[in-house]
Amino acid sequence: MKNSFCIHSFCIQLCVGLFAAAALAAPMPELKPATEWDAGAAAHLLRRAGFGGTPAEVQKLASMTLEQAVASLVDYESIRQTDPDFDPVDLPEPNVVQKKRKSLEPDSAKELNQQLRQLSRLQMEDLRAWWMRRMIETPRPLEEKMTLFWHGYFTSGFREVRSSQMMFDQNMLLRKYALGNFRDLLIKISQNPAMLRYLDSESNRKDAPNENYARELLELFTMGEGNYGEKDIKEAARALTGWTIRNGEFASVGRMHDTGEKTFLGQTGNFDGEDVIDIILSQPATAQHLARKLLLFFVTPEPSQEMIDALATEIRGSGYDMREVMRRLFSSQTFYAPDVRHSLIKSPVQLVVGTIRSLEIEPSDLSAFVAATKGMGQQLFQPPNVKGWDGDRKWITTATIYARYNFASALLTGTGTKQANRMMGEMGGPMRHQRMVAQRFNVERSLDADLGIDSHGIQVEQENQPPYNPMAIIRKEGLRSADQVLNHFVDRLLGMKVDHLQRRQLRQLLANGKRRFDAQSNDGVVRTLTLINAILAMPEYQAF
Repeated sequence: MKNSFCIHSFCIQLCVGLFAAAALAAPMPELKPATEWDAGAAAHLLRRAGFGGTPAEVQKLASMTLEQAVASLVDYESIRQTDPDFDPVDLPEPNVVQKKRKSLEPDSAKELNQQLRQLSRLQMEDLRAWWMRRMIETPRPLEEKMTLFWHGYFTSGFREVRSSQMMFDQNMLLRKYALGNFRDLLIKISQNPAMLRYLDSESNRKDAPNENYARELLELFTMGEGNYGEKDIKEAARALTGWTIRNGEFASVGRMHDTGEKTFLGQTGNFDGEDVIDIILSQPATAQHLARKLLLFFVTPEPSQEMIDALATEIRGSGYDMREVMRRLFSSQTFYAPDVRHSLIKSPVQLVVGTIRSLEIEPSDLSAFVAATKGMGQQLFQPPNVKGWDGDRKWITTATIYARYNFASALLTGTGTKQANRMMGEMGGPMRHQRMVAQRFNVERSLDADLGIDSHGIQVEQENQPPYNPMAIIRKEGLRSADQVLNHFVDRLLGMKVDHLQRRQLRQLLANGKRRFDAQSNDGVVRTLTLINAILAMPEYQAF
């Protein structure tokens, strides 16, 4: 650490200490521990800390103490991850590509560029299918839920980054630090090649500071609007100079860094990027901003200031240890409050992944599921802008609500059929997948000859999703009567009671006017599918 900053660092620590002393003098709001724990609370925890659970998973969690249940989700490293990691094509260094281009005729060089872009695009499609599969099948749901949270918090898009390798590396970074220390994640994401490219930081140099990343660092990633000035943005940009990309990887280039004295948020010193991040983290506004984002994603669409203050206190008290922050949040009265349950609108990813997991469906047409989330307004690896997805009620529009209904119907009838194609379009299935495999093979073979790329093809094999058959669940749960079927699937899919009128309508739909109903007959299965489709189309099912 530089001497000039050592003195200043002591001052920062002193200020933080004084702030803590003041906090002791005036009691700070705190998250009170939850006092009730039952199957309803367990189901709520699985929906929010993951993507929902089956009755067996809910019962397993409910049989534990609250502390044990939360630990089983938060301390997930002890659970073996069964889904293999994605293995991206090892593309050659940019200088190798550039050298090859110079040796080619203009038309051939242009074709090489097109092939490299096509390979990256095809690999991106494969990567989206891989992440969708992992979210559906993972035995560690909170790991993927936190990765999804950070994906919408620290945004980067493939369209702007133009590299599937960089997008994959960022995804793995978010997963690695999903429940790590926020400071470590903030530094790593600030040095991440996808982020550097997405926000133009790779061109941030002392003779021409680029303020894009500094602005978003303060406004969206840490402090929020109103807690800094334009001069702070300019000074932060100067401190971040020199963080760039070399041969596709992060590099700190000394000759690009502004070594002059900077004044940032009232502090003066010869700051670099890490110094600026430490100063930001010492500001109370940073914990407040992070607390609000966590509450919006995991708890409620309208967090009160008291909620924000209480969670911010936990964040500062833990030293930004996200594992302990989430442990306390998932163990709090705030998290399980009656008005909090079913108060959030499911994101497209939550809807698709949660439905498939809840119905215990074996996923085979991942491309269709990825495309379904895009049709509902959420494309993985392509947030709409640096702010990410607005979420909650913005998920529901005239167009997206029909996309939600169509997804549910196509999931039950199967993909690749004329009926499914009318509802969802030809988004998946073996024909599309086979075309993608053929394109990938041809591109990789050509690039292997030109650049020595080690080809290994598509990693997520796919085929049409077969029609859903609920018979396995019906038999496993021993369902026979209309009331048994109705009660089971209402509880499994909604996790809440329905009013008398809704129940009567659902039962009429299920029984179809017949006096006798046998769930384990062919007609019973057909009627059960009709019931499931109706539940998936209910307004209540759009919330969780």
